[in-house]
Amino acid sequence: MKKILYYIIILPILLSGCEKDLMDYEGLEGVYFAVQWGDSWGNERSWPYQPYTNVQFLQLGNVDTATVNLKVMVTGSVKDYDRVFRVEVNPDSTTAGENVDYLPLENDIVIKAGEYMAMVPVRLIRTEALQHEEKILGVKLVANQYFRLSFPEWDAVKGFASGEVHEHFDASLHEIRFSDMMVRPTVWTGTDSSPYNDGAESGLWGAFSRKKLEMICERFDLTYNDFMSTTTMPSVLQSLIAKTMSQLLIDRYNAKDPVLEDDGRLMFFSGCPWSSKIGVPWVPDENYYD
Repeated sequence: MKKILYYIIILPILLSGCEKDLMDYEGLEGVYFAVQWGDSWGNERSWPYQPYTNVQFLQLGNVDTATVNLKVMVTGSVKDYDRVFRVEVNPDSTTAGENVDYLPLENDIVIKAGEYMAMVPVRLIRTEALQHEEKILGVKLVANQYFRLSFPEWDAVKGFASGEVHEHFDASLHEIRFSDMMVRPTVWTGTDSSPYNDGAESGLWGAFSRKKLEMICERFDLTYNDFMSTTTMPSVLQSLIAKTMSQLLIDRYNAKDPVLEDDGRLMFFSGCPWSSKIGVPWVPDENYYD
């Protein structure tokens, strides 16, 4: 079974900037989720703290599981002995099933002597159902003999700007929202219909579909992420894809093995001698299979 580690934050900046202010929090020693993410040009110095994490299996490649590491930090002074904090599934925000959509949590996590943070590994399972719906796994920190909950009413830290800022949330809770749904990528040179073609698909690649994109990826050894930028999907490659795929479809059609979309219409690329309308199944003439 193939796996991938999906890190939310790899390494924080030790005792720097706002993190030091949080470390100097005057109150009961406690723990809180310190998950940060934001714009790709930023990092943990500028990413805001977030109450949830999005995981798209489609962007992780050909993997069966993904491990999400959620950063948890402590308030108060660093100790010279190990301490344990507890994390559990939050049933109030969870739609995912244990041993179906995720593996059982490791409930007791160690903050080692001399450390002020630890990662909570959460192992997600890629299922076919994720192609059609998003699942949510909510987790929560639980007070114990070592730690209380530091920020059940979190206020956004000023100065973090490279991403969506949530002003108020409970930092003892976190949600992992995960799916395998394929949406139209950034680079897709085609349209669902054209008023100049009686409402049929148009453009180099026609209408977007998961089946069509997966066929392109298989033929050209590409991944979904290659369609997210013109750097990885330049115009010359776009044209080559249209030419190659249309010929493949024509060859299949002539071999009496036509490629159909899920609604029964013929798959279309520019260069195909037929037109296809979304929702209108292809009906072969009476002599086609003779």
